[in-house]
Amino acid sequence: MANPKVVAGLVFAVIIVVMIIVLVATSLKKLSSDQIGLAYDTINKDLDKEAKTEGLHNGPPGFEFIIFPSVYKTLTFDNLRCLNADGVIITLDVTYQYKAKAQKLYDIVMNFKDYDGYKTVLQYTGESALHEACSYFNTSQFQAERGAFQEKVRDKIVEKYEVLYCDITDLQVSNIARPSEYESAIRSKERAREDIQVAFNERPRLITEAETEKREANTTAQIILDKANSDARILKARAEAEAEGIIQQYEKESEAYQQILSSSGLGFTVEGFISYMGVRVISSAKNPVYIGLQSPAKSSYQTP
Repeated sequence: MANPKVVAGLVFAVIIVVMIIVLVATSLKKLSSDQIGLAYDTINKDLDKEAKTEGLHNGPPGFEFIIFPSVYKTLTFDNLRCLNADGVIITLDVTYQYKAKAQKLYDIVMNFKDYDGYKTVLQYTGESALHEACSYFNTSQFQAERGAFQEKVRDKIVEKYEVLYCDITDLQVSNIARPSEYESAIRSKERAREDIQVAFNERPRLITEAETEKREANTTAQIILDKANSDARILKARAEAEAEGIIQQYEKESEAYQQILSSSGLGFTVEGFISYMGVRVISSAKNPVYIGLQSPAKSSYQTP
């Protein structure tokens, strides 16, 4: 039968070994190559001021590391809306990489507790810096001076992150979107400017065409006027010739009628001439004429 004292001694030894193993296990913590941390004694509530890098580290039993990344991490702002100097809403896509300063890790932990709290503050601070940078530029400058805007964003983020003990690198403004209404107005303005330029370029040609058409119209009008004057002269000459012929015809007929009346002994009186002309008209008619007239003048051989 085993000696109780021996058994008790073995149990005590096992307990001691287990405790040693537990203490050793809880006194060793490992940091990976992309981590830095501050040792925190959870029992005595004591925070180490020196940041530890990758490797296996010992400390008080039960201690833990408050871990931060030792490499740059990416912070992204997608579709961030800000007001520019004109009060126009601008939509931005911005990314950059950040990393906490290792030598200031104790101050960071004291102010922000852990990495999650620190990252949240960096997010809000970066957004504030973007809004401030946006307010320095008017709407047209976002396209015309895009490089200057990106530098202003970098300067503002660096300025605000300085008090947070954070470095940044590789900042990129990947998208700057103005309101669709503004873009439509800009396109309309550009089209109008192009149309105006086209009109200015076309103006000399159109003036030349108009002057050519004017000269052609003046020439055509002069031709028409000359033709009209020529036709008028011809018609006038023809009318004058016809009038002269008619006058001469009537003069000859008058002389002939006078001779006829004189030779017929009718006497050159108005009544006799009219009676004679009536007989002539009726005799020359192609169709029968029925008309009542007084007897033509009677020839008288007696002296009144």
